[in-house]
Amino acid sequence: MKNPTRLALAAPLALALAACGGGADADERVVDDGLTEGVDVDVPEVDVEYPEVSVDARGTVNYQRTYTNTDAAGGTSTITLGADDSYTMTKADGTETSGTFNWYSDNSRILIREDGTSMVFGVADGALYRLADENADPNGPRTPENTFTAPAL
Repeated sequence: MKNPTRLALAAPLALALAACGGGADADERVVDDGLTEGVDVDVPEVDVEYPEVSVDARGTVNYQRTYTNTDAAGGTSTITLGADDSYTMTKADGTETSGTFNWYSDNSRILIREDGTSMVFGVADGALYRLADENADPNGPRTPENTFTAPAL
């Protein structure tokens, strides 16, 4: 007795599910939304505001964070700075290195030496800027390529 009851209850359910599936008619429907043609749009140019490198960032900025940079190809690199002057750098290809960084005497720039390369960064509130060298103006030109940012605290 139990099996015929189950079958009687299952049959309408199966028909309802089949009806929801659509079938050939549903798959052939086309909605004309009018958006298939290319549209010329004037996008306004937006100036990005970057925080300034702080005078004495070492004492005035919470620099102990993870900073992220996305390159033009969409690859993401990160630099994490620790309270003990340690860093961990992960390049876009997944290569990870770590060590210690040094502060310059102005306490606004740091030096990371990695694989024989010296990298100088200006330290701002929520951002690190890779500088061309130790003589570059820490508040000089900013580009997305040389900017690492951290989420707001």
